[in-house]
Amino acid sequence: MSDLVRTLKNEHGQLKELLDRVKVLGIGSAEGQRALRGARQVFVDHLAHEDRDFYPAFLAASAGRPDAERMAMQFAAEMTAISKDILGFFDKYKDGGSGLEYARDFGRLSAALFLRWHKEESILYTRYAELAATKAA
Repeated sequence: MSDLVRTLKNEHGQLKELLDRVKVLGIGSAEGQRALRGARQVFVDHLAHEDRDFYPAFLAASAGRPDAERMAMQFAAEMTAISKDILGFFDKYKDGGSGLEYARDFGRLSAALFLRWHKEESILYTRYAELAATKAA
């Protein structure tokens, strides 16, 4: 596994831990709000890392392979759409929240992120590793 992919997976792990912390502490507590702000920053930094390092590397490795190039563009476009919703959640609850609406929104956020991380780690990163290995050979 490349250092880049390892780092991106570690960032996913950090986000999972922060979201678990928010869930345990509750968004109504000062600690929970700090954890939520921390999760937002890690998420924003992760997106920047993908845009700056991962997608250009994936596209370089997929040069001449239209199917792989399409995959990268599709994943990037999906992430752009998902990111708006996720950032909207963080902004909506930056000063706290509680009740059914928060629980529902938090559940949607968690489900969207966990599904996305699964797709990235099992499909996108795997394809990148294959392309990078072929390019190196």
